[in-house]
Amino acid sequence: MRDYLIYTSAGRNANIKQWCSSANRNYDIWVTNYTDTTSLNKEYSDFYNEHKGSKFQNLKTVFQEHRELLSKYKAFMVADDDIIISPNSLSALFNTLEKNDLWMLQPAFSRFGKISHPITKRKLLSSLRYTNFVEVGCPLFKADKLLDFLSVYDSELSTCYGLDWWFSHHLGIDNQKRYAVSDEYYCINPHDCFKLTGRREIDLLNSDQERILMGETIKRKIGINEFEFKEYHKIQKSIIESICSVPVFVLEVLFNNFFIFHSNIKKLFGTKKSRIQQTN
Repeated sequence: MRDYLIYTSAGRNANIKQWCSSANRNYDIWVTNYTDTTSLNKEYSDFYNEHKGSKFQNLKTVFQEHRELLSKYKAFMVADDDIIISPNSLSALFNTLEKNDLWMLQPAFSRFGKISHPITKRKLLSSLRYTNFVEVGCPLFKADKLLDFLSVYDSELSTCYGLDWWFSHHLGIDNQKRYAVSDEYYCINPHDCFKLTGRREIDLLNSDQERILMGETIKRKIGINEFEFKEYHKIQKSIIESICSVPVFVLEVLFNNFFIFHSNIKKLFGTKKSRIQQTN
C-alpha cells in the first residue's frame, strides 16, 4: 500500500489511465465501476468493485464495507473520473496537503475546462490560496476528516450537488489555514462536448434540477447556511515561476474567451432556429 488513495466512481469518460501512468506515484487508485460493462477501467486500479450510484454514494458503500482498509491511508482524493491531471501533480498535491497540515485541498481548475466557482479558477501569481471552500469535483482530504464526514454522510440525501457546502459546514467554515486551492498543481475539468459520450454521465442518474433540489434539501435538513466564499491569504509564486507560467496561462485565457464566444453564438442561432420552427 502507498501512503495515499485516489477514489473515483468511473464510467466511459474516465481518465484513470493517465493517473496510473507513473510507477513513482505516491497514491493507490480505487475504482468503483457504476456501468453495466464488467471490469471497465479495472486494469488501471489497485482496488476495484462494481456498484451503481454516484461518486460519494459509492464511496459510502466502500467506507461501510472496508473502513479498516481505508483507515490505513494518510489522505484521500475523491475525484471525478474525467479530471485531466498528471501523476506528478497528483503526488505533489498529496505532499502539499500533508506539508501544510491541511484538512482539505483541491487543484485549481484551468480555463481549458469547466469552472463552476470563480474561487476555484487558476490564478497566475499564487501557488496556494487559503480559502473557506473546496469544490466537490476533486477534493483531497486528510484521512480522519474524510472518514469523519463519511460517518455522517447520508447517501439518500445527495449524489454530489451541495456536498461541498456540507464538507465545510461539517468541518467548520472558519478554519483559515485548513482549506486551500493549489494554483501550482492544477487540473482540467473537461467540457462535456469533448467527452467520449458528449455528456456528463451523472445526468443518467438524475437531472440538474433534481440535483439542485437535493442540495437545497441538504441545506434545510442539516441546517447549512449559505456563506460567502473567501480567500484569506495566499502564497505567492517566485518571479521566475510566474514568468514561466505566462505562456500557458495566456493560452488558457484565449481558449476560454473563444469557447464562451462560440457557445454564445450556438445558443443565439439555436434560439433563432427554434423560433423559426415554432413560426412554421
